[in-house]
Amino acid sequence: MCDGEQPAIIDHEVQHRYPEQARFCPLCAGEMAAKPVAPDNRRHKVCKLCGFVSFQGPKLVAGCLVVSAGKILLLRRAIRPGLGLWTFPGGYVDLGETAAQAAVRETAEEVGVKVTLGELVGVYFDPINPREAVAVYLAEPEIGAPTTSEEASEARYFRPDQILWTEIAFATTRLCLNDWIARVQRS
Repeated sequence: MCDGEQPAIIDHEVQHRYPEQARFCPLCAGEMAAKPVAPDNRRHKVCKLCGFVSFQGPKLVAGCLVVSAGKILLLRRAIRPGLGLWTFPGGYVDLGETAAQAAVRETAEEVGVKVTLGELVGVYFDPINPREAVAVYLAEPEIGAPTTSEEASEARYFRPDQILWTEIAFATTRLCLNDWIARVQRS
């Protein structure tokens, strides 16, 4: 930030209006209109001036299931969406980084824990609102006890039978935790 510039606060309600409510081309500012696009004739927004086609897909999110002594690290969200509810550390993948890099970065940013990344647990979608694809990796803590941050008001480890299921923030978190518990039970 330069000269005391205040950071923008993300309003997820506004973010979720994109791409459906986008009206202008990001290249030439021409008006966009939905129309069939060859070869499959699926409808996409197309610029009336330059012909740019806006192919939209889910945003990629990456996170870590940090496991230590059979317990999973969860954080209580200090921001919307899911304010006050529990999830694993994670966030959006930035342009130019891999999902694995983002998972490690987000874990350090959100809960102050440096991790060694393990295998991919899975990629999850909310079946009702598939705006994000969430890639989740197993991870082991290397350095640091969990701490709070602007995004996490609390962070702690839970045994599978301690997970607060009625306080889980997202459908994708619930799906992933269920997969992790099934893995633990098979071991």
